[in-house]
Amino acid sequence: MIRALLLVLALALVPCAGPAWPGIVHGSRIRVVYQTPKAPEAQAIYREMRSRRLLEGLREIVSVVRLPQALTLRLAECNGEANAWYAPETQSVTVCYEFIQDVRERAPTDTSPAGVTRHEAIVGPVAQVFLHETGHALFHLLDVPVLGREEDAADQLATLILLRLKPAQARQIINGSAFLFASYGAEEKPEKEGLADAHGLFQQRLYNLLCLAYGSDERAFRYLIDRGDLPKERAENCGAEYDQAALAMDRLFRRHLRWGQIERERVRRGFRWAR
Repeated sequence: MIRALLLVLALALVPCAGPAWPGIVHGSRIRVVYQTPKAPEAQAIYREMRSRRLLEGLREIVSVVRLPQALTLRLAECNGEANAWYAPETQSVTVCYEFIQDVRERAPTDTSPAGVTRHEAIVGPVAQVFLHETGHALFHLLDVPVLGREEDAADQLATLILLRLKPAQARQIINGSAFLFASYGAEEKPEKEGLADAHGLFQQRLYNLLCLAYGSDERAFRYLIDRGDLPKERAENCGAEYDQAALAMDRLFRRHLRWGQIERERVRRGFRWAR
């Protein structure tokens, strides 16, 4: 099954036993760095992320891809800027402590009117942004061609990975990611600079996310239609949108992946840090 091949890209935190690719020590090309921050708020996030082994989980996902060069995954303090990026010149993915702090501040105290819990509103965006930036890294390091805007392709890849989790986990992460996109979208002004940006508007990214989710499993994500989150007119073609994206990712990444029962088990035990 085409979609099943995307399973190997899901986050996991439990190291697997088994042979690595010849000449590559398992995870040896992937370095994780928790930069020690100065700000008290960032220090609390630093301690939590280290204790939950967030970056080690990301290393597990990337280690099932045959990387031709080294990659660094980093949490860092960014001089007050809530941001995340992939730097080709240093081959590193960086997510700022300030971004995680911003996510926490936007999350509801308990549960939002739409039913998104605080836990979902924090875990979802953190997972999504790391996978989005790791998508940029994979496009670059594996020389994967991208048709259209790379930012859109990175969003699609991140969403496809998330949707290969167990349904309950996938809904949790999708709900949280949607909450942040909607929060940013409410503050967005569609002026010239925003319309010209390489990123889509957050409201557009929100509907793209929801459409892929609904298209992947209409029964599991029927609630998106029932509560009006996803317009019915868009929903009609979401199954085809998902199939198209999944097929493209399969054909582009298949030759770079190793596949087997170990990888499937790693997916099933994925996101342990998020529980």
